Amino acid sequence: MFTYQPAGIKLDPIDLWLDAQRRVDFSFVSHGHADHLKKHRKILSTPATARFHQLRQGAAEFVALDFGVALQIGDVSVELYPAGHILGSAMIRVQYDGLSLLYTGDFKIQSGLTCEPIVTPQADILIMESTYGHPNYVFNRSRDSMAGELLDFVHGCFHKGETPVVLAYSLGKAQEAMKLLGDHGCTVKVHQSAWELAEIYSEFGVKFQNCRRWNETPMNGEEVLILAPHLIRTRLARTIGRHKTVLLSGWGAGFNPMGNSADHVIPLSDHADFSELFQLIDRIQPKRIYTTHGPEDYPLLLQERGYDAVRLE
Repeated sequence: MFTYQPAGIKLDPIDLWLDAQRRVDFSFVSHGHADHLKKHRKILSTPATARFHQLRQGAAEFVALDFGVALQIGDVSVELYPAGHILGSAMIRVQYDGLSLLYTGDFKIQSGLTCEPIVTPQADILIMESTYGHPNYVFNRSRDSMAGELLDFVHGCFHKGETPVVLAYSLGKAQEAMKLLGDHGCTVKVHQSAWELAEIYSEFGVKFQNCRRWNETPMNGEEVLILAPHLIRTRLARTIGRHKTVLLSGWGAGFNPMGNSADHVIPLSDHADFSELFQLIDRIQPKRIYTTHGPEDYPLLLQERGYDAVRLE
């Protein structure tokens, strides 16, 4: 039903790729993170992902497909389902010749504040992202508890006269932090890179309270700053004034990707953790599983539990 080539996954019955890693003629794009955006001639995606692509990569020919709407391409039927990763993130279900295939892209089981909750259809074949496919990455935390931890960090900084700096990737994590903190009455300033993406969220009905763009001047009083992690190592850090940093990342459950330069880490992730990967499989009940990304030995763990699973190489 598909082949795996240097450019990525290609559906055999039709000329459609799934998150192609190189420029191709026609590709499904699962979501708007930069590592998934290439200058394809034509793109199949949700309307929100199309907007992120337009902002980050410029114009292209789009087939913008809403969730739950079937599209017939030759003898193949395709349908998009929310992946729960970021706004507009989608899984694609392909049906052809009596078989169904689900490609997840990046996904998350726990519902976030700023994206559509995941919907999991049945499929015979599952191609799944497995970023946290190691037992070390069981977060075992509800998003509500992690939200409480973030608010405690913020108010602890205020008590000490420090500016809390939330280190969060510009698309997805930053908007989640904006929504959480703003809705709890915090005054939030946001770096330009995340602010312009948040404006697209607003276009799709996600509203942010008490948030405004940071003009790169010193912070005043009890304000929170949201910044992409790499920017804290630039000249901007000197502009902020006295501050403490908290990194929002699932990697914090195992190691600190900031090289211990963040003062605190909360494993608030846009990806399913180790246990949630199995939740997805149990919901979908596939006959065969292919894994992408994540640890090379994750398929072995699946095989030990009785699944027919291999790593896609």
